[in-house]
Amino acid sequence: MTWRADTTRRMGQRVSELIENFDACCDAFDRANLFTGPSAYFHSKTIALLRQYKSPGDAILDKSFLESLYATLTAWGMHRMGPGNTKLVDFKLLVDGFGQFGHVIRKLSAVRIVDLPSDEIGHVSDQVWAIISKLRIGQGETKIVAGSKALHHVLPDLVPPIDREYTIRFFFHHKSLSQGDRAAFHEMFPYFCRIATESRRKIETRIGKGMNTSTAKVIDNAIVGFVLSRLKKAADA
Repeated sequence: MTWRADTTRRMGQRVSELIENFDACCDAFDRANLFTGPSAYFHSKTIALLRQYKSPGDAILDKSFLESLYATLTAWGMHRMGPGNTKLVDFKLLVDGFGQFGHVIRKLSAVRIVDLPSDEIGHVSDQVWAIISKLRIGQGETKIVAGSKALHHVLPDLVPPIDREYTIRFFFHHKSLSQGDRAAFHEMFPYFCRIATESRRKIETRIGKGMNTSTAKVIDNAIVGFVLSRLKKAADA
């Protein structure tokens, strides 16, 4: 996939601006207090449960952990009653989906996004996408949102959750992906890594406070804060 030059240039500029104003973007996220009630409770509970296992590879074998993850995805708006495609698959399909990736997840659990060498980014991106694309999480055809949100709770120090309202809007300036999920993920992941390595100290000072539950979640929070404080303000002006 070849991206238009203006799209690539805008992505780089936004990432540079985010890195330069990382603390301010995180503060904007904290002030907005978007995640409350079940969305915050089940997310924190699931991450805390994960940390109790020897490795994420063990966690995905435990039904109680996957039940907590399932509840978290529901609280994060991935399952809505009534008509529409915003639906989670039956719990057994989610369990079976994770079961086939135990070996890869065990290997990736040793990788932290803040430590990832540049020459390994492509290989890790391929491995992460292979999991996201084959997991059965949501009932729709697209994989990137439901899959990344699920895998974030298994590999929270490597995989940021991706949504359309904030993440995709930040990178692509709109909430749709006409280029396809796979191409978009492989375009975004190296930028996530750049943010992680260049903002490492700022990320690590925030972990453990509120929704700053992991390195990848702090990156996500900063992106949300950027969109709230810069893109949405500009759109409303």
